Order: sequence, then structure tokens, then C-alpha cells
Amino acid sequence: MTDQLYDQQNNVKCWCNTCCKNETGEWNLFRMVICPDCGNKRCPRATNHELECTGSNKPGQEGSIY
Repeated sequence: MTDQLYDQQNNVKCWCNTCCKNETGEWNLFRMVICPDCGNKRCPRATNHELECTGSNKPGQEGSIY
């Protein structure tokens, strides 16, 4: 477990794709990451928790990995 993803009690600190990468840039989780506000995987906030939720699942949104 990486310090970036888990706290000292092994609780997940963040859910976004940016924070769930390990030191080599690969994702640590085997699950689809979705925005907690709108539930869309293509929302920029699913990629990075610092971005605004767009409420959209449209591909190619600025800030989204999809």
C-alpha cells in the first residue's frame, strides 16, 4: 500500500484516478473510478478530485482521462 493512497489506519484517502496511481504511474485499484457527485467515469472529477464535476459522461472532456 502506498502512502499516497492510504492513511496510517489503511483507510483510503482518496478515490480519484490521479491519487490511485503508484510510484510507477500504474493504477493501484482494480475497479472503475467514478465521480462521487454525478457517478460518471468520464467526468473530470473522477480523474482528479481537484477538478469540478461536470455532471456529464461525454468523452473527451478537458481534464478527463477518457
